Amino acid sequence: MDYEAIISEKFPKCDVEVIKPDVFEIEQLVEYITDDIVVYNPHSVIVSRHFIRFLVNVGHRGKIYYLEGFSDDDLKIVHAGLLKFTWKSDTKINLFKNADPDKDILGL
Repeated sequence: MDYEAIISEKFPKCDVEVIKPDVFEIEQLVEYITDDIVVYNPHSVIVSRHFIRFLVNVGHRGKIYYLEGFSDDDLKIVHAGLLKFTWKSDTKINLFKNADPDKDILGL
């Protein structure tokens, strides 16, 4: 399934990146995403299991990560890394670790 095309169509004002497990080691993935938090400077981050969305101010492009094929254990590490990184920042994080983003957000 072409998640990048589906997500880009549903969220045209967001940069979309689909990442599979063979691209990064899990710790590198957490660092990669948190580096983008610094770049995009979102006011909040919505995390729905393998769907991560940066919410930014009007007029700015947001960012969406779709983590395709990651295990629940890997996702827990990513979620923990995001929570740790945003703990003392102005960026709020909303974690919905048991959500089904394919159904709830993308309507698949």
